[in-house]
Amino acid sequence: MSLVSPRIAVIGGGHLGRIHAKLLSASSECTLVGVADPSSQSRAIVENDLKLATFEDYKSLEGQVDGVLVAAPTFLHHEIGSWALERGIHTFMEKPIAATTDEAHRLVALAHENQCTLQVGHVERFNPVWTTASSSWNRDSIRYIEAAREGTYTGRSTDIGIVMDLMIHDIDLILSLVQSPIESVRAYGWNVLGKHEDFAIAQLRFRNGTLAQLRASRIAEGPKRTMQVYSDEGVCHLDFAAGTVVKVDPHADVASGHRQADDLPADLRSKVKDQLFGEWLSKTEIKPAGVNAISLEHREFLLAITTGQPVTVSGHAGAAAMSIAMEIVQSIARGQPNQAIIPAADRFAA
Repeated sequence: MSLVSPRIAVIGGGHLGRIHAKLLSASSECTLVGVADPSSQSRAIVENDLKLATFEDYKSLEGQVDGVLVAAPTFLHHEIGSWALERGIHTFMEKPIAATTDEAHRLVALAHENQCTLQVGHVERFNPVWTTASSSWNRDSIRYIEAAREGTYTGRSTDIGIVMDLMIHDIDLILSLVQSPIESVRAYGWNVLGKHEDFAIAQLRFRNGTLAQLRASRIAEGPKRTMQVYSDEGVCHLDFAAGTVVKVDPHADVASGHRQADDLPADLRSKVKDQLFGEWLSKTEIKPAGVNAISLEHREFLLAITTGQPVTVSGHAGAAAMSIAMEIVQSIARGQPNQAIIPAADRFAA
């Protein structure tokens, strides 16, 4: 049965939950019932700043909602998600989908059993930088990926480490791009300000030979959200913060090997550096039109509720990213590389 205007509630009234609530309250595609949070301080902020109804206990929403958006601390995701899905309530779960891989898989199973939409908030999939760049790639030709996601300490999301907080965005993007099982995970992390890692580096090696290098930090001097994708066709530089895509491709005769700088006399070879972009390589910068990626997530979730259409970041995709993130965290904890093959079926099941 389709719903004309699904009734939605946000569970979690913290910083991110309030962002979701503000956007949903302005949407004409749903009715926002309110925000649930056990903290009286959080509820007061929602009531005063957003002028929305609040609930102390999310369980009191039973019978009042068709869907929930969960922006609670990660350790509560499984508990809240299970409650909602068991009652046939469609669920948008902020990333990471759960605190453990087993919890993630249980949520996916519950969504299937109860015929519910389970969407995971990997918002970068909706970033126009990503959608513009990824739409033109030949995925079979991708050889190397390097991603950096850094920021300063904010005091938020300290119940999880930087892998689950930030690096998991790039893990999700890379898994959606490279259609091959992962053969090995190598990682290093550094706890500085608390009991979870604040800095991490991970290397993912795929069975098809693709290599991905990821770096994440919440103790950097400033924000950075970039990715470089190297393929047989050229290099693509993505800057998620600046909203730009830069493509660098060799000209056809250079790519084919018919013209090589190494074959030039020394005097001409020394001039290549001044002619590199133009004579040898083409450089194209694209600045996609800005959009609110969170609003796009919301629209897809609401459309899935009303029509049953699939979502871009399903529970399966969220569980796949969670599984690799956990491999990285465990590798950091052991202080040694972890060799493991993760079957493709576990990561790309529909």
